[in-house]
Amino acid sequence: MGTLTFSQSPRIILGSDNQHLVSAVTTSLVKAGFDVETATNYGHLEELWHKVRHDVVLFEISHSDSIESAIESAIRIKRQDAQQFIAYLADANLHASGLTGDAILSRDTSRLPQALREALDGRS
Repeated sequence: MGTLTFSQSPRIILGSDNQHLVSAVTTSLVKAGFDVETATNYGHLEELWHKVRHDVVLFEISHSDSIESAIESAIRIKRQDAQQFIAYLADANLHASGLTGDAILSRDTSRLPQALREALDGRS
């Protein structure tokens, strides 16, 4: 994966434990110019990632009991591609829950597009 810039539309795959929220997150990112593919859950996210590599893998975590599952999926992906950019969308109270990845972003859909761009810029 090359360096991403604002003029490019990074391919994003988004998995969530809350299908109601994933729609709002997807809409927010698409309106901001991102190319987003959604998965029905974290396992489905991995399946889709195997078929088509994405620039960004986003794990939306609404429930604390989903943290372990999201981390396990992220680790499996990182083992196959250590350069894969992985970020979590989580509330502040989940940030200290052992999430491992390149970024932990707020689930606030109004702030998310800019926060994601900043995280991607910080990686280049």
